[in-house]
Amino acid sequence: MKQGLYLLKSAGWIILVLILFAVGFWWHGGIDPKYALLLIGLCFFCELVDSGLGMGYGTMLTPALLLLGYEVRDIVPTVLLSELLSGFTAAFFHHEIKNVQLGFKGRDFGPAVILAAGSVVGVSAGVFIAVNASKTMLNLGIGFIILFSGLLVILMSRRAIVYRRWKMLLLATVASFNKAVSGGGYGPLVTSGQVLSGVAGKSAVGITSFAEAFTCLAAVSLLLMQGGWISMVIFIPMACGALLSVPFAVFVIKQTNENRLKLVIGVITVSMGILTIAKALP
Repeated sequence: MKQGLYLLKSAGWIILVLILFAVGFWWHGGIDPKYALLLIGLCFFCELVDSGLGMGYGTMLTPALLLLGYEVRDIVPTVLLSELLSGFTAAFFHHEIKNVQLGFKGRDFGPAVILAAGSVVGVSAGVFIAVNASKTMLNLGIGFIILFSGLLVILMSRRAIVYRRWKMLLLATVASFNKAVSGGGYGPLVTSGQVLSGVAGKSAVGITSFAEAFTCLAAVSLLLMQGGWISMVIFIPMACGALLSVPFAVFVIKQTNENRLKLVIGVITVSMGILTIAKALP
């Protein structure tokens, strides 16, 4: 796609998101403008990294919201729903700008479907634990999952693994379990696993966005059926910030040094994991 046409579509998308946010803000009526701006900025940054690198939204956003005092059971379904929307949006823009080929006959459609299919078992197990675990155990589990994800990104960044479909299925199962429990941890495992297995970096990012959106759809559906809920006070500004950032991230990826950003994500993720564990301990 020509740059001018991409910019035109991006501008139209930004205007649409701002209109929808204004309607949502007016419809709800109980959203604090200061907290809304904080959430928009935080989600914009996290999704900017996630859409550009295939990791970081839930992994960074969940512990950040925990540290701000929000409850786990308010955070996880809301993060999942917002990332469901931003994931499909990111996949669309990545496809439009030719970072990835996600058409039915595209080279990246098959790997994306494999990853999406592998999420069913992991999501189911993760939702069961998220609904039945105590708040303290859930926070500790989230902290350790996030810490592990960050360490994995750092320690395995220079290792090469032979690509196998069964490895991608296993990777998707573990990553989707993390996603259902904590709202994060999917991208660091799946994107890094693909890149380390020989998938091109830009393709891996687009594939992850596509597969993660389906994972979020399954997880949020199961959580809602198990009695979970969506906090609209959080969701409306969260979705606004995430959706606004997608066109910028997809465009910037062509100018990004992926290895350097992975190291940054790894360090931030480890730090968030440690802080979350420390806060959960009595």
